[in-house]
Amino acid sequence: MRGNVVWMVARREIVTRMLTKANIISMVVMLVVILVGAGVGRYFLERESTPEATRVAVEQSTAALEPQISAAAQATGTDVEITTMTAEEARAAIGDDEADAPLDAFVTGDPASPRVVVHQEADPAVMDMVTAAVRAYVVSDRIGELGGDPTEFEQAMAAAVPQVEALDPPDDEAGFDGAAFGIATVMISLLLFALIGSGSMIAMGVVEEKTSRVVEILLSTIKPTQLLAGKILGIGIYGLFQVVVLGGALVVATRILGVEGLSVDVGAAMIWLVVWFLLGFLLYALLFGGFAALVSRQEDIGSVTTPLMFLLFVPFYVTMFLVPNDPDSTLVRVLSQVPFFAPFMMPVRDAFGALAGWEMPLAIAISAVTIPVLIWLAARVYQRGVLHTGGRMKLTDALRG
Repeated sequence: MRGNVVWMVARREIVTRMLTKANIISMVVMLVVILVGAGVGRYFLERESTPEATRVAVEQSTAALEPQISAAAQATGTDVEITTMTAEEARAAIGDDEADAPLDAFVTGDPASPRVVVHQEADPAVMDMVTAAVRAYVVSDRIGELGGDPTEFEQAMAAAVPQVEALDPPDDEAGFDGAAFGIATVMISLLLFALIGSGSMIAMGVVEEKTSRVVEILLSTIKPTQLLAGKILGIGIYGLFQVVVLGGALVVATRILGVEGLSVDVGAAMIWLVVWFLLGFLLYALLFGGFAALVSRQEDIGSVTTPLMFLLFVPFYVTMFLVPNDPDSTLVRVLSQVPFFAPFMMPVRDAFGALAGWEMPLAIAISAVTIPVLIWLAARVYQRGVLHTGGRMKLTDALRG
């Protein structure tokens, strides 16, 4: 019977909050924006996907490689422009960022084992093309000099590898995964949006019922804890619906954009996002629902929700600034186990592949153990504050009463 009462309250919340015309329209608009935006992005990506010609310069001493480079480019379908330059001209062209057609690479030295001079990092396609050209040169020009000896021939082929010289080597950022950061940012932003929306909806609903005195009628037939539980359940279902629908739309958007080869399993990331939404929702919704009962007017609701919003934004921004820089640091590991930080930090660290096998289960367990404590706290505050009228009730009075 108690479960039926809670579900009746939850169903009322779903109908009055989730199925309103404003919510339906806003959800449809967000879906259209995501999907249309992905389609427009795909259109512009395809327009800009036509590769520019690769510009390679050779020194006079390595001019013999020009035919082989052209042949290798033709075999791989690469559009290449080959010019002859001196070393000084090539180095100036490579470092000139304002040039209309910047030079991608300069080949110099012995044609059988040349050096490839680049600005920062060598383009793999250029390296493959030059390597194929060098090997072809060795086969065509040296095999006769080797006298047909297989051993000498293999040794010459093994040495036919270009050496890379970078004029401005890039900083070591091997640990940063741009795809993981992008997916993680979208995930916790969606989580923050859902938690703020759900928490605010619960708080406003509690105060509305107090202001209209509807709560007095409801509490004549059901218990305060049942009313609070039903309200949290109903709005939680709406919040979960938002996360699943908008998260699914983002997954579809990645498919529309043709994003392939991501280092992050988007499907698994979505599952963990749902898990952490459910845990995060319970952690924060209990506080929003319980503490909102301390005030009796809509004008005063900010005094309750502002600290809770701060409690949401702090973990979000701490996650954004700390985790991408060092997802394995001691501070990040410790904060990841704190219940109010875990819903944000754990999905991001998981996206970066920085979690040990025991960390996710431990964080879930700690959050699950914290929830009953918050249930007791929220129920106690709600029971004593929901029928209070007039000015704001102090939290200490609610806990003592």
